[in-house]
Amino acid sequence: MFSKKIVLGDSCLINYPQGAGIWILFIQYILGLKALGHTVFFFECFTSSADLGADEQKIRMFFERLREYDLQDQGVVLLFEKGKAGHDINFASSYGKRMNEVKNIIEGADLFWNLCCAFRQPFVGMFKHSVLVDMDPGHLQVSALDVEMGIHQHHSYLTVGGKMDDGDCEAPTLNLKWKPFKPFVYLPLWDVNPVDNSGRPFTTITHWNWDELDWNGRRLSLSKREAYMRYIDLPEHTKYPFEIAAYLEPDDPTGDRELLQTKGWSITDPWEATSSPKDYQNYISNSRAEISCPKPIFRELNTGWFSDRSVCYLAAGRPVLAEDTGFSDFLPTGKGLLAFRDLEGAVAGVNEINANYQYHVKAARNLAEEVFNSKVCLKAMIDLS
Repeated sequence: MFSKKIVLGDSCLINYPQGAGIWILFIQYILGLKALGHTVFFFECFTSSADLGADEQKIRMFFERLREYDLQDQGVVLLFEKGKAGHDINFASSYGKRMNEVKNIIEGADLFWNLCCAFRQPFVGMFKHSVLVDMDPGHLQVSALDVEMGIHQHHSYLTVGGKMDDGDCEAPTLNLKWKPFKPFVYLPLWDVNPVDNSGRPFTTITHWNWDELDWNGRRLSLSKREAYMRYIDLPEHTKYPFEIAAYLEPDDPTGDRELLQTKGWSITDPWEATSSPKDYQNYISNSRAEISCPKPIFRELNTGWFSDRSVCYLAAGRPVLAEDTGFSDFLPTGKGLLAFRDLEGAVAGVNEINANYQYHVKAARNLAEEVFNSKVCLKAMIDLS
């Protein structure tokens, strides 16, 4: 494979320092591509505010965090216009590289991977080959029916929805050819924690939200609250501890905190437990396994979505018990990764993992090495681009 110059485009890291999972995801993109011998640039689209001091603090944090991975001088660029994101570099300012260097990088790039549709025109059109990388299959496409997102202004379309190209996936295609890719891990970042995790809970890291979309008279839920409430009785049925790292207000007016605790779930603040990428990794390693309940829209539209967070659990040697979105059609399940579609199946999965724990620990790591290895997955993404 020939070495390529690849620009990655994002818009959320600098404004979301507490989102350690998304930080780990994009850091692994950079490290994984560099390990394959490619020249990688990471462009962050930054909406500046009227508070210069707050902006400067965010900028310092952004580069300091990347410095932990020796990435601060590796082609990282912040682009912004005053009061706006830096989608037009003719009016934008930059940190990390001078603007003439930025323009040279764009002109010489072989690929632009626009992560989650972060950048818009005219920026996208400056690249000889731009690729939309979709990490929210179904959600993105349904939203784009009502909101102009510039999706059709790319050359290629990649999606983590493994069934988006299948006839039994119900998500709208927007008359585009969506090419599925697998989520991945950069394995040198992940060691299998040898600590005996007996008694540790099945865990997850998530947002507690209520969002939904309407499409053709159909309600499509984006609510992680709804996703986990479907399985609120798991602790009672398995006699085993479960923990959610999700922000619920201490005096939660909805009563969800009290209800979850009554049902046997413990709740931890993710902004404390996973406040940095390293904390995020430690939280995963110190879990017994993952319990993953995706946005209902992924299951309802049969998109085949599979979580990049779940892949991190696998890499740490932590089994994953995940509600099936259709991924069992193309991913190996039953060893290290167990799929379920209802409470009975989830209970069976918990019991299987606990009865044969070390077997599933080894199988989880094997899946990370053989199926979700960035060496294989990123090469495939480049080939699909």
